Amino acid sequence: MSHAEPDRAFPKVDALFDGEPPLPALDPTPRLRRITLLLVVAAPLDLLGITCFTGVPGAALTLVAYLQADAEQALVDAGRYPSDQHVSRLRRVRRVALWLMVFTLVSLALQVVLFVGTNFYTGTLLPLVERLLM
Repeated sequence: MSHAEPDRAFPKVDALFDGEPPLPALDPTPRLRRITLLLVVAAPLDLLGITCFTGVPGAALTLVAYLQADAEQALVDAGRYPSDQHVSRLRRVRRVALWLMVFTLVSLALQVVLFVGTNFYTGTLLPLVERLLM
């Protein structure tokens, strides 16, 4: 009997209770690229949302990107990411998505206030657009 390899009297029982092998590390590059692309498309829509009414599509894209980044964080917590470089990139993407989501919510609230409570769109923005188009 060797100390390096203990003699197993019940190899099938030992195999049963050894647990599952660890899951292989994932390549997160395509998923991080997709989330980044969503944020690149959503950011201008969110920024122009107050004046051009693109806030709702921008908010939807931002929400999808935020939820996908949150799902990626669950994979990081499970130990499926291969390197710290990908983890730091995911942190940056999640932070951008969070701040863009906060901006989107504030922007949508501001749009409601401007549309209902003031004459910003009919009194200020509409004449400005008419002058630009003529």
